[in-house]
Amino acid sequence: MERYWQLLCIINGRPVRPSMAAAGRWLTTALRAHPEPGVRAARLAELYDAGQDVWEPNGVLHACDEVLDAVGELVSAVEPGQFGRPTACADWDVHTLLNHLVWENLLWAGLANGTPRSDFTADHLGDDHVAAFRTASQAARSAFRRPGMLERRYGPAPGRRLVEQLVIEMLVHGWDLAQAIGHPYDTVQHVAETALPVVREIYGDLPRTAAGSFAPPQPVPDGAGPLDRLAAYLGRTVT
Repeated sequence: MERYWQLLCIINGRPVRPSMAAAGRWLTTALRAHPEPGVRAARLAELYDAGQDVWEPNGVLHACDEVLDAVGELVSAVEPGQFGRPTACADWDVHTLLNHLVWENLLWAGLANGTPRSDFTADHLGDDHVAAFRTASQAARSAFRRPGMLERRYGPAPGRRLVEQLVIEMLVHGWDLAQAIGHPYDTVQHVAETALPVVREIYGDLPRTAAGSFAPPQPVPDGAGPLDRLAAYLGRTVT
């Protein structure tokens, strides 16, 4: 049908409309993933209300500090000459990945403070990628430590889930950066061990689509550590 419309445009000398195939595939995938309206939202609400902090004994804020410290060391190890190196994220080089790491901290800090940001495509690195990450990660830490933030509701989710999301993002994108620059990233293996069942719980039944957030899970070698298993579950190729 779409091809028929395109040919009609050509015959009549009108601009050919862009294909809607990708949008159609996204829509049908979404409908298959959520055939009953409200079911997933109810399940997540039940999960959020469970009140369990899997990050014990020190809590999700401590886990966040550990991961941000580890990623900060990776960011500090990046030399400008490495900016053009490819990463495990499709179409992203190291410079783009660094910009995303900074953006993620600004994003979750803004949400926690009630001031959502929309400047995703902006340059968040400036002339000093290390200082940019340090400033952004400190903003996130400060926002997360506001009194009552962990219990405050952000839509259906309590604030501790916002912190959890940043932990997961930093873990896997830290893995991406470590692989790209060949730098050790083993100090947060125990955090990845805790995060993996959380990630499976949240994302396990969601479809992995083209141009989506995550590629399909990939196999891991025997004896792979928690970080490698987390990266593979979120679509990275682990060798």
